[in-house]
Amino acid sequence: MTTESFDALSLFSGGLDSILATKLLQSHGHRVLGLHFVSPFFGKPEKKDFWESEYGIPVEVIDVGQEFVDLMAAFPPHGFGKVLNPCVDCKILMLRRAKELLPAYGAKFIISGEVLGQRPMSQRADTLNIIRNDADVRDVLLRPLSAGVLQPTPMEESGLVDRSKLPSLVGRGRKGQYDLARTLGVTTIPTQAGGCRL
Repeated sequence: MTTESFDALSLFSGGLDSILATKLLQSHGHRVLGLHFVSPFFGKPEKKDFWESEYGIPVEVIDVGQEFVDLMAAFPPHGFGKVLNPCVDCKILMLRRAKELLPAYGAKFIISGEVLGQRPMSQRADTLNIIRNDADVRDVLLRPLSAGVLQPTPMEESGLVDRSKLPSLVGRGRKGQYDLARTLGVTTIPTQAGGCRL
């Protein structure tokens, strides 16, 4: 575990949205650490060095394997997707763990790369609210890619994060992400396929 301090912790899957959310806040001068969660069903810890060198994002690998197995065994409170993927409860698990880690890194808030309306189960407006509330991260979670169409967070209201510099991405189209990638100098675009085996 790194001994550096950071302003924010980012849920970092290595997908484009998590890269953009992290790079966006870095471009505003925030020190951001990517938390890459791994379990038997998801995670690519072997890519840590690549992400750090290619994108300039420091990454910490966090093993939530046992917690995820326990979640599956107990039946996820918010149910399964169409192929037995507990997306909502998995995101809640990761956000709770990220919140627990904030003090260890001196960080003030959490970043997540969700885009409103992009995924039918886990990124609807009502589901985003459920995830935020059930994970108890209402006061520390920022979803920068869709910030302009979401309610202002305490970080934006206090001026810690400049809301006027955050985009308003919505829906399943990817043009907005590709435009933002160009703006941020991200030239290596990961494939769109989800990283979970469920």
